[in-house]
Amino acid sequence: MRGVIAVALACAAILVDGSAIFVSAAGPTTRTVYVTVVDDNGRPFPGLTPADFVVKEGGKEREILSAAPAWETMRLALMVEHYLVGLNDVRQGLANFITRMCPSAEIALYMISRRAERLVNFTSSRNALIDGIRNLPLSSPAGTGGVPDAVFEVAKQFAKEKPARPVIVLATTEQGMAIGDPEYLLSQIAKSKAQFWAVSVGKGGSTSLFSSANGLSRVLPMSLSIADGLQQSGGRAVPILTLPGFQDGLQQVADDLSSQYYIVYALPGGVKPSERISVSVTKPGATLRAPSRVPK
Repeated sequence: MRGVIAVALACAAILVDGSAIFVSAAGPTTRTVYVTVVDDNGRPFPGLTPADFVVKEGGKEREILSAAPAWETMRLALMVEHYLVGLNDVRQGLANFITRMCPSAEIALYMISRRAERLVNFTSSRNALIDGIRNLPLSSPAGTGGVPDAVFEVAKQFAKEKPARPVIVLATTEQGMAIGDPEYLLSQIAKSKAQFWAVSVGKGGSTSLFSSANGLSRVLPMSLSIADGLQQSGGRAVPILTLPGFQDGLQQVADDLSSQYYIVYALPGGVKPSERISVSVTKPGATLRAPSRVPK
């Protein structure tokens, strides 16, 4: 009987953040991470194995148990700032992105005004999402944009629901919202485990809105909190110079999301998880983007 109990304890499974983590009395725990790997042309880099990656958590190299192309369906929040919703180039970019991602993602469409307004609930139906784009207002709704607060709201919902593969994609011209305490947003993005991409009109570190876009003309500096959140999550900023660039920018995001690997690695028994992680790839010609901050 004692032997049976010992085996049962050694093979027990517990739930952490909604994910099954198998533990043993003296054995390792497993942790997971999604990373993007592309070639010099921004296309998927196929054929990588665990030997091609290096994972460090808490500054220590960890054993990689498996590395394979990501297969889990994405839970993708597609967010567009309200200043952009009436512009044809933006609408077409959103439609092209949805068409490409629907086979591998459940997508919800959000418009950002004073808050994150969900216009279409999570679905893999391309038709439902395209209808949602058609029904976007043709002129800017009233209200002040609140991009950081809207991202926080969606990230908080992801943290609550704990989807297996959460993603946030933002189309914006308003990354300059000042935040007194940027950590509140960065921490929530990390808790959500969401990877975060943003496509924004601008040059260098600023965002430009031209007078032809809804009669507005101003320049806003990129919010440090948003920029840090992109990098820490494993996503990135895709800057564009003109409004037609939204179509290409969103396709770059689709390239990234279609080029991901799912890595499982081990922490030795008794080692406490760290929220700081470093992932690299050793294969020549491969470019990697990976989270640098994950929940403990």
